[in-house]
Amino acid sequence: MRRRRAITLAAFAAALGWFALPILPDDADVVSPVLEDRAGEVLHVGTTTDGYYRLPAELDAIDPAFIEALLAMEDRRFREHPGIDPLAIGRALKSNASAGRVVSGASTITQQLGRQYKPRPRTYAAKAVEALEAVRMNARMGKDEQLSRYLTRISYGGNVQGVEAAARVWLGKSARYLTVDEIALLLALPQAPEARRPDRNPVAAKAGRDRIIDRMVAEGLVDADMAAMAKARPVPTQRHALPDDNFLALQSLGGGTSTLEAGEQARIRRILSDYVSRQPVPVNAAALLVHAPSREVRALVGTGARGHAGGWIDMTDRLRSPGSTLKPFVYAMARDDGLLAMDSRVRDAPTRFGTYRPENFTRRYHGEVTVAEALQHSLNVPAVTVLDQIGATRFRAMLSAAGPTVKGRRDGGRDEGLALALGGAGLSARDLAVLYTSLANDGVAGPLRYGRNDDVVDAYRLTSPKTAQSLLNAMRGAPRPAGFANMPGVGQIAYKTGTSYGHRDSWAAGVAGDHVIIVWTGRPDGAPRPGQTGRATAAPLLFDIAAPFARDEGLHADTKASALTSVEAPTDQGPQILFPSNGSDILLSDRGLTLSVDADGPVRIFAEGRPVTRSGGQAVWHPAAPGFYRITAVDARGRSADADIRVVARDQITDAPF
Repeated sequence: MRRRRAITLAAFAAALGWFALPILPDDADVVSPVLEDRAGEVLHVGTTTDGYYRLPAELDAIDPAFIEALLAMEDRRFREHPGIDPLAIGRALKSNASAGRVVSGASTITQQLGRQYKPRPRTYAAKAVEALEAVRMNARMGKDEQLSRYLTRISYGGNVQGVEAAARVWLGKSARYLTVDEIALLLALPQAPEARRPDRNPVAAKAGRDRIIDRMVAEGLVDADMAAMAKARPVPTQRHALPDDNFLALQSLGGGTSTLEAGEQARIRRILSDYVSRQPVPVNAAALLVHAPSREVRALVGTGARGHAGGWIDMTDRLRSPGSTLKPFVYAMARDDGLLAMDSRVRDAPTRFGTYRPENFTRRYHGEVTVAEALQHSLNVPAVTVLDQIGATRFRAMLSAAGPTVKGRRDGGRDEGLALALGGAGLSARDLAVLYTSLANDGVAGPLRYGRNDDVVDAYRLTSPKTAQSLLNAMRGAPRPAGFANMPGVGQIAYKTGTSYGHRDSWAAGVAGDHVIIVWTGRPDGAPRPGQTGRATAAPLLFDIAAPFARDEGLHADTKASALTSVEAPTDQGPQILFPSNGSDILLSDRGLTLSVDADGPVRIFAEGRPVTRSGGQAVWHPAAPGFYRITAVDARGRSADADIRVVARDQITDAPF
């Protein structure tokens, strides 16, 4: 007696323990990541880790007529039975016994759901286990949840799972509104997912669909006339591509509703793609568009060409040298310190700061210039002079306090610190967007917003309101890129360009109306692009992007086109050696050194007095050994330019620059 009682108690405890076990596998809730824009439009649909398009089936977002037909066909007593349907089981056993073979099944939707999570062989023993699992699942999960999970996992052929994914792939629409023929097709496909795939077997797909339509007539769901019209419609024969052009934005932001705008995202992606496709050598591009008042990122395009080298890297969050794009903030700090105003005059002449001797990009100097002119024409020496006055360490701290983390080589040396004014550190396009958005927001910096539910945070006052406006007014007077001088509203675009050491990165950052635009062009691997500057490559893209936001409201009182007449195009004063720059150290390489010269006509290039041969239109020089060399460029009018450089071997490099 005691033994029987113990066995009974043990069996009861085992049953309780079995019912208490988890009813769902660990991956039960895994669905395809989906990125939506701020209005809910789908921007990108990814696959699950096992390669399926699987979208969640929300019952209130599925046509009720489909749900009604599904239950009528698959599980009439779904809302009442405990996970298994005894009446259906009895009917199936009787039919199978009469036929001498299996001609009818009795699986409920709950049983089929369990089979989706854990497939088993189609045997009576397996069905018995499925039945027990279904009872347990029904006891712990509501009917709507069962139905939703079933419609999320059900197979529709290939790598398509779930009615929502199937509707988008096979019908090119959501499952919210469906016609009779579409409902029938979505009911027929799961019965033979591969055999009835419309793209491979349209005849079988139509036959299966039409049989379902006949059953819908028999069930009283549609009349004969509706059925005839539904059968007359063709079945789709091709898959509809799900949105997949914003894979980098999906990777960066994750799924959910973002702050992006689908129209702007597509427009800017086209602009960058067109630019990249027109380049003679593989390059890439990236851009950010920020709505300044809300700090919402309205477009994030991390690559201009997925097929180019590095095309799978989001270049909006990679650290690169920002070139001269930090100069406005050097002057901002000095203005707020009371050291200068935008019309203050600063000296532009060769200057040495310890062992550091910066040069202007054109290697021409203009004596005394105003701060506004120095900013508009991106003169290097005045910016470094001002940074020397305010302190490089303090400037770095100010930038970091605003949000960006400035990355670079820091050994306590003063010279390296002053190079911050010219891009001697690492920031990303997103970091620059934080800084430039502060200028559009009267000097207040805060983190960018990528999700619709992100909080607006005023984190740090970077500049005073008057300083922010003064900087924007000065940058509105910067020379325009070629072809944009007569663009409507051009006077309202405040922008700054930047080119990193060795022409590796070309930047343009600006404010147009309520929007901030950051553009980067270059090669993700950091290879140099001789002769390519921010003004020549990135600025035109910025102006294209800014066009819809530029308001032609007339210039502010202190906004004028630059009066710095002594700053002329490099080609007006003879050839200019763009790469390598004077005083630079160049690594000895078997591939040689590609020399870049800006000139308004034919030019001859010499290294130590010997002509440099051209290959494929490029002047490639092969120095014989490490040492000091002079590069000379001479144009047809006899005007010349020199660059004294040092060629070093790899073992001579003790501390490579950033």
